Amino acid sequence: MAAKHDREHRLLEQATGWILRLERAPQGSALFDEFKAWLAACEQNRSAWERANKTWTMLGAVKPAYDQKVWGDADPHLKPRVAHTPAPGFSRRSGAARKPYRRPVEIAVAAVVAACLLWIAAPAILIAIRADYRTAAGHTEPIWMADGSVVELGGASAIKADIGTTERRVTLLAGEVFFDVATDTRRPFVVDAQGVEIKVHGTAFNIQASSTSTKVALLRGSIEARPAGKDKPSDVLKPGQMVVVDHVTGNVSIESVSLEEIGSWREGKVFLSNATVESAIELIQRYSSASILLPDRSLAGRKVSGLFDLRDPDRALAGLVEPFGGKVRALTPFVRIVSRL
Repeated sequence: MAAKHDREHRLLEQATGWILRLERAPQGSALFDEFKAWLAACEQNRSAWERANKTWTMLGAVKPAYDQKVWGDADPHLKPRVAHTPAPGFSRRSGAARKPYRRPVEIAVAAVVAACLLWIAAPAILIAIRADYRTAAGHTEPIWMADGSVVELGGASAIKADIGTTERRVTLLAGEVFFDVATDTRRPFVVDAQGVEIKVHGTAFNIQASSTSTKVALLRGSIEARPAGKDKPSDVLKPGQMVVVDHVTGNVSIESVSLEEIGSWREGKVFLSNATVESAIELIQRYSSASILLPDRSLAGRKVSGLFDLRDPDRALAGLVEPFGGKVRALTPFVRIVSRL
């Protein structure tokens, strides 16, 4: 259920993004062709678009319309239809100014619309507001902290950092991060990692957070890890061990992992072991500038293992799904469709 919710949430964000991008696009822009390809890619995209479009239609009751664009062959009923309303304080009949007035129902609609838009955009907005450091898809960045620690951010990742006088605390907001923590016995180093709390003094470890799980793998030293918000003793990890918290079931497990796999994304590669195609694509998405769509749900649950090159996301995608008869189709430079059709 959580994975389905996250996918619907992402599609709503994409649909709202299309509305904003198309509204600003000049007439004749190639962006409209890209939109039509995205819309036709799968029924889920069309459904998300219709939901986002309803929100903007509702918005027309309380906000003047923007200038309409040419939408080519896209269904006319699918483009944002924002009603043309006179500016507040202006009367159509006389042209005379009048006192602004809004009926209670219009105010209620405005409140509902604002809540819908906030629900769609909130995660990305909150990350942008909270993050001290973040990266775009396909970009990695090392951060040198004031205490001498080095934190490396993977693609589409974000953290909040607070290096204080009595404690050093980092919150993982999104993505994947490798920590090489400087020893300081006076100031414990604590990481809040989306369901896992880690305490260290000086060590190196990797954290990967996705919609379905959080994984913490230790390269060297020692760390204490426990599920956040639960009254449970911490697990002390040794090098080559990884704690996995399943966001769907809440289960916590400790697994063995090869040392060369830990933080391997820093060298542009990723090792997958019995991962679902859907979770693997979510990981590869962080290193691709194109939106990757997976409409084939029977393909999404297939399990994969192997070494994949993150420096060539299209090749990694192809290698991921070809064993199951899957194909990667580039509809535009910014859209990839993964399916067996």
